[in-house]
Amino acid sequence: MVLLLRHFGLGLIVALVGLIVASTPFGRGWEEDLGLTWLFRLRGPVAPPDEVAVVSIDRESAVRLGLPENPRKWPRDLHGRLLDELADQGASVVAFDVMFQEARDPALDGAFAEAVRRAGNVILFEHLNKDLLPMTVGSAHNEGEIAIEQRIPPIQVLADAALGLAPFVLPRVPIKVSQVWLFKAEAGDAATLPVAALQAHRPESYDEILTLVRDLDPAAYEPFLRAPESSESRAPLNSKSLKLRRLFVTNPSLASRLLRQLGRAERSGSSPYRHTSAVIAAFGGPGSLHLNYYGPSHTITTASYHQVVTGESRRKLNLLGRAIFVGAAARMQPEQRDGFYTPFTQSSGLDIDGVEIAATAFANLLDGTAIRPFPPAWEAMLLVFWGTALGFGLRRFSGAWVPLGAGSAGAVYFGVIYFAFVNGNLWLPVFTPLVVQLVPAAFGAILLRYRGLQRERENIRHAFGMHLPLQVVDQLARGIDDLKAPTEHAYGICLATDAEQYTALSERLEPGTLKQFLNSYFEALFLPVRSRGGVVADVVGDAMLAIWATDRDRPELRQSACDAALDILESVEEFNRNSPPGRKLPTRLGLHCGNLVLGHVGAADHFEYRPVGDIVNTTSRIEGLGKHLGTRMLVSEEVVAGLDAVRVRPLGRFLLKGKTRPLAIAELIPRSARDSARWERLCDGFSRALAAFQGGDLNDALKYFEAIEHELGNDGPAAFYRQLCRRHLAEMPSADWTGVVELAEK
Repeated sequence: MVLLLRHFGLGLIVALVGLIVASTPFGRGWEEDLGLTWLFRLRGPVAPPDEVAVVSIDRESAVRLGLPENPRKWPRDLHGRLLDELADQGASVVAFDVMFQEARDPALDGAFAEAVRRAGNVILFEHLNKDLLPMTVGSAHNEGEIAIEQRIPPIQVLADAALGLAPFVLPRVPIKVSQVWLFKAEAGDAATLPVAALQAHRPESYDEILTLVRDLDPAAYEPFLRAPESSESRAPLNSKSLKLRRLFVTNPSLASRLLRQLGRAERSGSSPYRHTSAVIAAFGGPGSLHLNYYGPSHTITTASYHQVVTGESRRKLNLLGRAIFVGAAARMQPEQRDGFYTPFTQSSGLDIDGVEIAATAFANLLDGTAIRPFPPAWEAMLLVFWGTALGFGLRRFSGAWVPLGAGSAGAVYFGVIYFAFVNGNLWLPVFTPLVVQLVPAAFGAILLRYRGLQRERENIRHAFGMHLPLQVVDQLARGIDDLKAPTEHAYGICLATDAEQYTALSERLEPGTLKQFLNSYFEALFLPVRSRGGVVADVVGDAMLAIWATDRDRPELRQSACDAALDILESVEEFNRNSPPGRKLPTRLGLHCGNLVLGHVGAADHFEYRPVGDIVNTTSRIEGLGKHLGTRMLVSEEVVAGLDAVRVRPLGRFLLKGKTRPLAIAELIPRSARDSARWERLCDGFSRALAAFQGGDLNDALKYFEAIEHELGNDGPAAFYRQLCRRHLAEMPSADWTGVVELAEK
């Protein structure tokens, strides 16, 4: 099981992430807004069917015909002239995407109605008004709201003359439109404008479908014949539409069986029915359609209103047998009132108008080229397979090959889905597999590979870490060439330790016993350093050098070094308490900070990783100063500057052996002594004595230091200064007194 998770764990995670994202509104929205748009734009425009055209009501026509710019103010008998011209040119159906809900001049309305009746193939727009009504229980309790859509037909005289009435619902605001309703369940399952136009475009399809149903499924045909006419039918076409829709909704498998039968007949060349499959697919399919846009605005054949009504279009267009959609379709963005954002919205901002969307939906239904989304169950299986394959496959690659493998896999996948989109109008997921799954899978594979290398390096660290500094072990894990890499300039805090009585102890103990004893002692030193973020850089005999390196002065790092020193003092005290009699190693510590260089020092085949710089030597000198002062922990005041959490006793300024500049040195006060009344008095008294010494008042300084020893007992720094004062008084200090203590020994 562990081995299975190791190999397939990444793939399962990637698959799960893909499924979760794809099932959210965010994932579905991005899939439609980005994935589908990418596919459309890469495919580019394609030729629409020749059987559809748009007559655009535009500003150019208003100017040419001397009409108001607002089309609603145009005289309605003008639409009658348009219908007469379209009838003369042989249009199969005329669908108006124009509202005629308000009565105007009765004579002109009547003239338009007569033209509609003469044409016999006109479908008028039916407005849907949506209301939200509260749902109540009893008389007061609100249980939510219910949406009611009221159908508002055109004026009575026009409704009575039309072949059919149909709504066409699009968003109220100009947003991206990817699909349209074919039927509106809230409006009695009414067929929308594209479906009604399709049915009128092939009027013979109704009888052909009835014949096919009677022959294929008599049980479904009999209830259809006995079904009463709907009271909602307001035009001849509407009644047939409702009956067909109910036939296929009541018998869900009927449409697919009819289409299979027609397909077999067409392949054998014996089918007597033409163009019936499109009507069956429309009425027997889902209630919505994903639009397959043919291109930007006016890709579908478009003629201006004035060109048709004046007969000018006869010289340019053949409208015989075409379905004509009439509505506002501007050629320039400033006059566009009904535009919607699509994948082919032009850089100039010109969108596709509502009437063009209706014509596009009609054309998709007619030639069966609507976009087919991948079924949800199949999409889930695809995402699981793709995610698992990515995780497992990319896990096999290493280093720079992971991005190459991910890019190749993504290219192959996109090639497959692009081929399916262009050749089969099949819309497979794009955004989720290529962004949500591929990118994390690549990063995950790189991360797991990195973790694998880290485990290998940790094995090396574990094997060699007890013998070499950890930095050297890390570089060995990266490669032997890294040992000769350029040195690293850094800011560091150095901590040096030295054990008293080690020489005498090493003479008394056997080498094996001494080794075990030293291992225990160094454990007491190393653990505090590592727990505080430091690195043990060097060990020689009983001495240790630890460093905290960074890019610049960081107070928190100086605080960590001081805490490590205090921890070491407590750890060594505990070590000495638990050691056998005669095996004590009292330890002195020194801390200093400044610029240093980290690198491998050596030649030929032997290198050691260590810090190099003046602060390393100075730290050793500060630690050695503790022998003269009788202290355990000394720090340069640079280390403790600005550290409020650290308690120190300033001990003066010292010119250490071999140095040219004096250093201000302080004693780090142990945690156990911070609240001690003796230490408070000691620090106060020592501060007065040191001020007198540095001011050149050696007699008063001597009295203060002697008083400290008399009142508070033995104190190393006080004893040191007491002797120093007596020597200077005996020698008579020079006139250029600075108060700096100069040491001639380490």
